[in-house]
Amino acid sequence: MKDKDAMKMFKGKETKAEEMKEAKAVKSGKMTVKQYAKGEAKEGHGKGAAKKGADIKSGKMTPAQYAKADAMEKKPMKKMANGGMAKKKGKC
Repeated sequence: MKDKDAMKMFKGKETKAEEMKEAKAVKSGKMTVKQYAKGEAKEGHGKGAAKKGADIKSGKMTPAQYAKADAMEKKPMKKMANGGMAKKKGKC
């Protein structure tokens, strides 16, 4: 796959489906590890991307494991109201 075509996969949606497509492309050989790392850097997640790509390609990490971990990692956590303190309901 040409670099231009490979970059089309990286849209920055950060969904499990998008991450799965990226990982499957690396695993099948349609995209090289270098192209994968370049695309992740484009999305702003270049740190450690080459290692993840190599792990996917070698079989140390399956595309499903990658997609699940990567999609969860990039979601911002919701902040709790009142500094995270739970409120009691009813009378004490």
